[in-house]
Amino acid sequence: MSFVTIGVQRADAVHPVPHGRWAVGKTGFAVLAFLFEFLVVTSVSVACGVAYHEVMYGGVGLIENYLAVGGLAALIYTVPFAFRDEYGIDDFLEGRRASSRLFLVWNYTFLVLAVIGFLTKTTGVFSRGWLVLFYTVGLFGVIAADALISLALKRAIRSGRVESRRLMLIGSEEEIARHIQEIGGAQTNARVVVAGVLPDPANPDGEVSFDSVIERIVSSARLQRIDDVVVLVDLAQTPRIERIVSSLMALPVGIHLGASSLIGRFADPKIERFGRTTALSLTRAPLGPVEGMVKRAFDVVMASLALVLLSPLLVTIAIAIKADSNGPVFFRQRRRGYNHAEFRIWKFRTMTTLDDGPTIEQAKRGDCRVTRIGRLLRRFNLDELPQLLNVLAGNMSLVGPRPHAVAHDLHFEKLIQEYPRRLNMRPGITGWAQVHGFRGATETDDDMRLRVEHDIYYIENWSLVLDLYIVALTVLSPKAYRNAY
Repeated sequence: MSFVTIGVQRADAVHPVPHGRWAVGKTGFAVLAFLFEFLVVTSVSVACGVAYHEVMYGGVGLIENYLAVGGLAALIYTVPFAFRDEYGIDDFLEGRRASSRLFLVWNYTFLVLAVIGFLTKTTGVFSRGWLVLFYTVGLFGVIAADALISLALKRAIRSGRVESRRLMLIGSEEEIARHIQEIGGAQTNARVVVAGVLPDPANPDGEVSFDSVIERIVSSARLQRIDDVVVLVDLAQTPRIERIVSSLMALPVGIHLGASSLIGRFADPKIERFGRTTALSLTRAPLGPVEGMVKRAFDVVMASLALVLLSPLLVTIAIAIKADSNGPVFFRQRRRGYNHAEFRIWKFRTMTTLDDGPTIEQAKRGDCRVTRIGRLLRRFNLDELPQLLNVLAGNMSLVGPRPHAVAHDLHFEKLIQEYPRRLNMRPGITGWAQVHGFRGATETDDDMRLRVEHDIYYIENWSLVLDLYIVALTVLSPKAYRNAY
C-alpha cells in the first residue's frame, strides 16, 4: 500500500478478505453460538437420560423431564456468558473462554439446579444416576462445544463467511504500515479499510493544518462505516492524543490507543484507579487472595494425604539408600523460593556428593556420582517425594516452577531476562515445564529458555484445573520421565 503524506488513504487492498453472500455479523454469530451451546446442553441431558434409563430400567423414561432439566441447565449455563457479553467473536478467537472457566460455570449450573430442586422439593423425582451422568458427559460436552465453535469460526473467517470488524488506523506512515502487517498476519476478523496519516509533529506549520486532517479522518471514518479506530501515536504526545480522541468521540466506534513496544509485551493490560489516580496495569499479582487460599488448601490436603499413603514406600526407600552407600538418607540444598526467599529443599540422596556451594555440577548421563539406588530413584522421580515436607512447611507447592540450586539461579538470571519471574509463585515438586520434557540438566542456555517460557506460561495461566492436569501428567505422561538421569 502507498500512503499520501497527510490525510486519508483507503487500505482495502492491503488485507483483502472475500465476504460470502451470507456473511454473518457479530450479533448473528453471538446468537448462533448461544443457541448452539443451549442445544448441546439440552441434547446431552436427553441423551444421558434415555441411555441411563434404557440400561437400568429397560425403557427410555420420561423424555419431557430430561428436556425440562436440560433446558433449565442450558439457560443457567448460557445466561452468565450472555450477560458478560462473552459470545463475541474475539472471545472465541483469543481463548478468553478457558476450560477452567467453563468448568466453574458448569459447576455453578449444577449448584443452582440443586438449590432449585431443594426449594421446589423435586430432588426425589429425578434419578441421581442420570444427573451424575449428565454432569460428567455435559462437562465434556460444553468444552467440546466451545472448541467446535472456535474451529468453525476460524474456518468461516478464512472463507469470508464472517463479517470483519472494519478498522481505521491513525498515525505516521511507518506505524500504520507496521500495524497493517501485524493485523494481516494474525488469525483475526479485523480488516484495515482506511488509514489516516497524520502530519509530522516536528513540522506544525505544514501545508495542511492538524485540525483539518482530523476533520477529514472523522468524515472518512463515518463514510466507511468504521467499527474501531486505533490511534498509533506515541503516548508521550498527550495533547495530540487528546485532540484526536475528542474528535473521534463524535463517532459511534470503539476508540483504542495502539500498544507501544512496552505495553505490547503484556497479554492483558487494564486500567486501574487508586483513589483519583488512574494507572495502566501491565500485570497483576500471579494469584489473588482467594486463588492463593485455594492453591494452598489443595497443597496441604494433597501433600498430607500423599505422605500418609506413601509412608511405607518412603521407609523402604530410606532403608535401600542406607544399604546401598555410605551417607545420609536425605540431601538438603539451598534453593530459592517465592519472591527469591531461600530455603532448604528435601530430597532423597541419590549421589555420593552433597554439593551446596557457589559451584554445583549438574548430573550428566552416566554420571559416576549417582549411586545404584539413586539411578532408579531419579529415573522414576522418586527422589523428589520428601519435598512433600517442603509443601507442608509452605516453602513449595505441589505444582509450580521447579526450584534450582542458588548457584544456578545466579548464573541464569544474568543470561535470561525473564528468568527471575519464575519465582513470582511458590516453586513446585512438578511443573508445566517438567511434564513437557524440560527437566534434568540444562546443557545449553536455550534449554533453560524453553523451561522458563513454560514456567511463565504456567504463572500467567494458573488454575486449579491446570494443577490437577499437571499432577495427572506427572504420573501418566512419558514426557515427565524424559531426561531423568
